[in-house]
Amino acid sequence: MMFAQVATDKSLLDNTVLDQWEIPFGEWMDQTVDWIAVNMSTVLSWIEEPFELLIGALVRDFLAQVPWLWVVLGMFLLASLIRNIRVGFFVAGALTICGLLGNAYWIETARTIGFIAVAVILCVIIGIPVGILSGRFDSVWQVVRPVLDAMQVVHSFVYMLPFIFFWGIGEVSATMVTMIFALPPLIRLTNLGIRQVPGDVVEASRAYGASELKVLVDVQLPLARPAIMTGINQTLLLAISMLGIAAIMGAGGLGRLLFRALSNQDVALAASAGLAFFLVAVVLDRMSQKEDSDGGNLFRRIHQAWVHRTDPESLLPEADEVSAVTVYKQADQYAPIARAERAPMAMTLAGAVAVAVAVFLPWTSDAGKFSAYGRREDQDLEGMVFNGLDLSGGSWFGIIILLFAIFVAAAVVSAWRSPGEGPRWLTSDGAVIGSIAMTLVALSHLLASPWRLALDPGTGIGVIVAVAGGVLATVGSIMWLRVADHAPLHPLSLDVAWGRVIGTGIAVVVLVIGMFSGWSFDSRQDVVISPELQTEIDALQQEARDNPTDAGPIAARLSALMAQAQAQGAVVTDGISEEGPRLGVWTTLAGLLGLVATLFAAGVFGRDEQNQWRWSAIVAGIGAGIAAISLAWIITHVRSANPNYVSGIGAFLTMMGGTFLIASTTHVLGEFRRSKIYDDDVAADVLEVTTAQKEPAEITV
Repeated sequence: MMFAQVATDKSLLDNTVLDQWEIPFGEWMDQTVDWIAVNMSTVLSWIEEPFELLIGALVRDFLAQVPWLWVVLGMFLLASLIRNIRVGFFVAGALTICGLLGNAYWIETARTIGFIAVAVILCVIIGIPVGILSGRFDSVWQVVRPVLDAMQVVHSFVYMLPFIFFWGIGEVSATMVTMIFALPPLIRLTNLGIRQVPGDVVEASRAYGASELKVLVDVQLPLARPAIMTGINQTLLLAISMLGIAAIMGAGGLGRLLFRALSNQDVALAASAGLAFFLVAVVLDRMSQKEDSDGGNLFRRIHQAWVHRTDPESLLPEADEVSAVTVYKQADQYAPIARAERAPMAMTLAGAVAVAVAVFLPWTSDAGKFSAYGRREDQDLEGMVFNGLDLSGGSWFGIIILLFAIFVAAAVVSAWRSPGEGPRWLTSDGAVIGSIAMTLVALSHLLASPWRLALDPGTGIGVIVAVAGGVLATVGSIMWLRVADHAPLHPLSLDVAWGRVIGTGIAVVVLVIGMFSGWSFDSRQDVVISPELQTEIDALQQEARDNPTDAGPIAARLSALMAQAQAQGAVVTDGISEEGPRLGVWTTLAGLLGLVATLFAAGVFGRDEQNQWRWSAIVAGIGAGIAAISLAWIITHVRSANPNYVSGIGAFLTMMGGTFLIASTTHVLGEFRRSKIYDDDVAADVLEVTTAQKEPAEITV
């Protein structure tokens, strides 16, 4: 009768008939959630407590309260201990950039690091034990596996609402949802690592009387360590990818800034928060990577983590790729410093010392050469003299030159004392890069135009000595490079590297765009107020004096006018205009020189490996100098300028162009090292000499 009634009312071919057979699944879940919230509040509090404790202790009470410098130093030490000193310096530099974006960005950066740390720590506490049990007991794995499948198949938006209902909007519920998404790879890979331990090794340990705990701790866990570390890294990457959803759930951090920027269509906020977000992601990824995977791209690694989130074991290397053969390695012996290298090295060192001394000599007087652009006080400093480190003198141009000079001097000393055994870049090619870079920076300060409304800052003896010392160091280092005994680790291709030429051409195009783009944006009141606007302001001020009762509304109108003037009337100065320092002109000319040098480095005019290396060092030095010039301009105004005077996108594009030049040389430069000598070669030479001595002398008639 029931089916007959349905057939009478509506046809089964009518989709609306489904409404009469609606399954109230949503109502069931709603009733379940209500029952849990009412009857299991104590259990929910127990679950919340460890999350609240860790978030409160690590994020709110520690990272958000500790001065930024201590956090950077702590992360540097942590990265140096668990990885190496190179990664430590990278971590410190990246986090410093996050701090220099502003205090608000730093606070959210610290919260992001803490949020990710809490999520990963809890994943490790839960995931590794569950993975170990799954690897040792098949019955446990049979139960855990479908749960993991469900956790990874169901989208986070599906199970987000119950967590918000039980624990509210905020960091606790966001951390739980992040854990649900990021936990499965760690359990799967830990399980796989335990199961991949060779059975004969486990049986041998048991045969020698080891307990099951000893077998686990001394045999299985050490051999499963690569898989477990891969799982931790994948968990970290997936946790990073969840920061956007965590922001939607009310968690703090950089994800919240990005969410706010998208909501308000705030480009500046989105760019700054996006940069900080990217740097934090790279920092955490590098700290958790294995040693042999340093070269992986972050985006590719996150993509792999997403693609293989249901089968993370495919990310492990194949067993036959790991060689168990121990190869005897003879201690490296490098070619000593030749007689022909000594004079160029001394010339390079003398130039570097001269540049370092020049920084402490007078650079400007009566006005700041670069600081006067952004600070009115530096336009008239009559009678005052400034050296290369003073704010109104060389400022960051002098500081960067001094750092390059120290680097060049260190390269000469390191190569002289222990050729081939010191840090990679403290060599002849490193000296060339540093010498060219500091020369270009010194030349840019010498050739740049001062602010037209300021007193003439002149050219101090310090700038002249810096340029002369830089030229001396450049000539000496290039002469040293020509005679230095270096060789590639692997044979280089002798084909013309047209890809490098195209890449350098793109870098020059970026430099040209940067030259015509704004190097400074000036929205100070005395700049943006036009005569017409000043007349309107004077009229409003007179009206306020005549009608004191309307002073409040008039003041609001004045504020609106000033804000509108600053927003619409900013004075933009490009890199070629006579109103600015014209640094864009000199950096573009340097980029063209880099393009010419790239033709030699790419093998267009000769395909010799040594020439590729030498010209690549010159290109890298030009790129480093271009990037340093724009960086010095940017930081100088961060250090001294009025808040309404900021450096422009042109300086940033120029810095990127210089970076592209450097990147085009890394492959060739990375292949060259100081030539090695071997005992067999020495023995052969000795044998040849001995044999020659034993042969009877030839009798001539």
